[in-house]
Amino acid sequence: MRPQGTAFADSARARDSVMSLGSIAALQYYFARTGLLDGKGAQMAKDRKTSSTTAGAVSEQSLGEEDGENIWESMAPPAVSTYRHKDPITEPLPDMRILRRQLREALGKAKTAVEKCTQEDVCAITITPDGESSNGETCPPSMQGWHEVQGLNILDLVTLAIRQARMYYVTHAHPQNLYALRSEREIRSDLYQVLDILKRMASRDFRGGVRVDEQSGIVAWIGGIQDLLSREEQQEAEELGRRNQWPWRDGDWSGREREREWHFLRSFDVDSSPLPDWEFATSPQPSAFLLALSAGLRLIGLHNEMVKRSKRPFGEITTFYTDLAKPYRRAENLRYWAKAAELRWEIKLNFNALDVVHGESEVAWQRFDQAILAWCRRVRQELSQDWAHVESDSSTVPHTLCGASDEKVVMAF
Repeated sequence: MRPQGTAFADSARARDSVMSLGSIAALQYYFARTGLLDGKGAQMAKDRKTSSTTAGAVSEQSLGEEDGENIWESMAPPAVSTYRHKDPITEPLPDMRILRRQLREALGKAKTAVEKCTQEDVCAITITPDGESSNGETCPPSMQGWHEVQGLNILDLVTLAIRQARMYYVTHAHPQNLYALRSEREIRSDLYQVLDILKRMASRDFRGGVRVDEQSGIVAWIGGIQDLLSREEQQEAEELGRRNQWPWRDGDWSGREREREWHFLRSFDVDSSPLPDWEFATSPQPSAFLLALSAGLRLIGLHNEMVKRSKRPFGEITTFYTDLAKPYRRAENLRYWAKAAELRWEIKLNFNALDVVHGESEVAWQRFDQAILAWCRRVRQELSQDWAHVESDSSTVPHTLCGASDEKVVMAF
């Protein structure tokens, strides 16, 4: 019997260990080909030498060679799997510049259609919801047909603009920056209001054309998104200007590694008190810089701020102590920071948090100093690579708006 496909239960299909096994039919087919089903196996198996003459079985010499070919090469392998694993194909996220340009073009087309329609439609102001004018006259049937054509055109264009806006919000690289300019609640509310306007227009079969309040609502929504995009571009330009002014990004810093990392920390420090200078400790007493960071709270703030600015904004420290009266709380903050450095920045820091809090030995402060130096170097390298990649991409603007992959992603949403 040839091996057939095996039907597994729904719970078993989700387990790769089950789906990678061969079917029972495949094992039976293999055993039948190799002759293992003739005996019962193990101690009760038939002796091949004695049974070769009586039962007509092939001898060991004939098994090894048959007509100059090896018979073992033609046998089916054991446990032939019938499971066909397909690697999932994931499309890459579309470029933000492409999405922004697509959104601007969709908004421009929708705005032009709405404004043009209201200028040509003489019944836009005088028609009531029942299709009658203020003086009791109804709109001519020919005019009603033209209103339906215009309404369907506006419905298509505004719907595409809404889809592009939703695509831009969902796949935004830094949503926290977007929501800082306009809250997510306000963005959702504006989208629902535009959808409600389109629903009211379609429910009355576009009788009377586009009304003044409907036209003003759609135009106001389009203007709000355009203003949001302009503010976001201005914010990105200001951020780029600040990055170019940071001295630690370029230059030769040989022999001044701590000075470079100190400038790096100052660029992200949000604490009200100034950060002390970072100098190499030549005495057993810790420096003012290490004492300022020994509580761990300032290091956690630096970590969270750098995560927000990175290309991969995940791994923030959300649980920490702000009341630092107890020594164990300062030690826990240092442990939170060290663990987050291992999980987010993939660097192992070697120091004892309790020794740093109590300040018992000079070795503890030296290890703490080396841990901060290694952490700064690792984070600075990753952020510099991310920004260099973004700046190089922004210098070359693509000629085409979107390819086939981008169109699939848009249709999926």
